[in-house]
Amino acid sequence: MASFLDKYGLTQQSASGTATLLPDAVANLYPFNSGISTSAAGALDPDIALHELSVSGTMALTLAASTNKAGFRKTIRCIAAASSPAATLTIANPDTTAGFVCASTFYFDTVGQEITLEFTAGGLWRCVNVVRQGGTADNVVVGTTVLTGKNLWRGYYLSVTGTVSSTTTKAIPDGSARGERIQVGCSTAASIPSGTIALTGITTLGAAGTKTLGTFNATTVWSALEWTGTAWQAVGGVTAVIS
Repeated sequence: MASFLDKYGLTQQSASGTATLLPDAVANLYPFNSGISTSAAGALDPDIALHELSVSGTMALTLAASTNKAGFRKTIRCIAAASSPAATLTIANPDTTAGFVCASTFYFDTVGQEITLEFTAGGLWRCVNVVRQGGTADNVVVGTTVLTGKNLWRGYYLSVTGTVSSTTTKAIPDGSARGERIQVGCSTAASIPSGTIALTGITTLGAAGTKTLGTFNATTVWSALEWTGTAWQAVGGVTAVIS
């Protein structure tokens, strides 16, 4: 009776009749072990399990649907970041299932940022894990900084001058994987500061349906938030008023 390896065409017979593994047999048995590093803009291979990014300057990346079976997972990780790094990954077919909505773009600018995507039976990419890194003092000037796609920062540190507010494209983006955590703090507070920042989507902060996190009026104010799949939920903080 043919062995498992023979049955699936993973061996070849030598002239002496000895069966040996084909060169690609191990890769065929363990396809998820494959990986690649890249420092170039363009399309990422949707059928390779790991992409390690070296980001230098502004880069545009894309990811199409995989040809692998449902359940295939792909990890994209930033391993180097230099020269004002800004790599934007656009996903052609993100999951839109309620509770599992995946962002259509991700912004890599800090070493250690990582996302893991799973290809679904419906042919969509579902985000199952996010590792956030980055976020420097005053990286969000309230009322000015556009945050669309800036969804891999661990910290959003607000610069508040006077009475200012961030909404719509300047709001904190949704998460993509349940359990993601961020910290929103205030690194500059000046000119009788009173800053608020909106959270996209429906949130469970405070009263039902509220969408605003504030007021940030001192550098001692901060709030820790966790993504539930549909909303940012407060899990800690100091003197942040939910309204």
